[in-house]
Amino acid sequence: MSSQFPWAHATHPDWRMSASLCLAQIERASRVGAGAAATLGFLYLTDHHAGEAAEILAFLRERTGVTHWTGAIGVGIAAGMAEYIDEPAMALMLADFAPDDFQVFSGATRPPGRLARTPDGRRAAWTALVHADAATPDLPDLIQDMRGKLAGAAVFGGVSSSRHPQTMIADSVLSGGLSGVVLSENITVASRVSQSCQPIGPVHRITESAGHRLNRLDGAPALDVLMHDMGMPADAGSRPGASASAGQIPAAVQMLQGTFVGMGTGDAFMHGDYQVRPLIGIDPHEGALAVGTDLEAADHVVFCRRDRASAQADLIRACTALREHIESEHGGMDKVRGALYISCLGRTGTLFGGPSAEMQLVQQQLGDLPLIGLYANGEIFKDRLYWYAGVLAVFL
Repeated sequence: MSSQFPWAHATHPDWRMSASLCLAQIERASRVGAGAAATLGFLYLTDHHAGEAAEILAFLRERTGVTHWTGAIGVGIAAGMAEYIDEPAMALMLADFAPDDFQVFSGATRPPGRLARTPDGRRAAWTALVHADAATPDLPDLIQDMRGKLAGAAVFGGVSSSRHPQTMIADSVLSGGLSGVVLSENITVASRVSQSCQPIGPVHRITESAGHRLNRLDGAPALDVLMHDMGMPADAGSRPGASASAGQIPAAVQMLQGTFVGMGTGDAFMHGDYQVRPLIGIDPHEGALAVGTDLEAADHVVFCRRDRASAQADLIRACTALREHIESEHGGMDKVRGALYISCLGRTGTLFGGPSAEMQLVQQQLGDLPLIGLYANGEIFKDRLYWYAGVLAVFL
């Protein structure tokens, strides 16, 4: 197999021009042996091309000879150090996996069973790239169900942010449910998640909660604990049983801006693997907090801040951890063949400092490697659905 996957990206109002530009880039790479035996294509389109996606797919299939394709459609896509947000663009990457080592799936084509084996005896359903339609009911449950169908590593991917009914690509252009590609144990994927925030205090045990309401942490009123973590006096939000002054409640509400709750099990926090949700309100009289999700599945929380410095630091942390894993377990970054990056559409703009700043930071940390991706309406990592996250996966 060649060392790196050929990849390409282009922007143009006429999809034929963009596709031709991409193919010219692929052909230049093919002259040095890349992509000649490609069997699977990854394709991301902005929804400016959603109505033409079937034509684009047919054109690329005919011109490349690659039969199987997976991908998604969204408001924005990424490639290399470029972000294409709300403009006509496409990005593609070609992989030369053995045909028995992957299976494109959708509602029309089932993935291999959890116990299935490849001809060489390896587990056929080891990990999966998953794309989802945002309009699908019970997405978190479907993602957990998909994870249960795999024998090994986690799922990774994202939810389409397309404004068009066409949202996903899985050997055809489709909408609804989940689609993607299941990969065998023969294909090594390393992945990490960045949540664009950093903890402002220690992890706390939930001692009383109900639905979205977080009442007590480590036996103390949750609002008091938050005030302590932020270095503010507890009565800034009014102590339980006391009457809040006119100035205290607005001060506490203003404090919540940019403050989030990381939630999960105790073990998850050791690996930064927890879900982040916004704080949506306070009860100053009871010292309680309201969180933007049901807390039933969580037993620990940590308070976080999301701003430019936190977002940059957390993305660097995720990239560093991934790079160190690859260097220690696989012999170095030269073993990377290609990468996918699924980031939240809400992370675009000024969060990382300006247009394309997020992708530039990824490339600075990992080096010049084939990299394409999607700006999503929700990110998928392991068995969970995230928001405002970035999921980076590399093929080795």
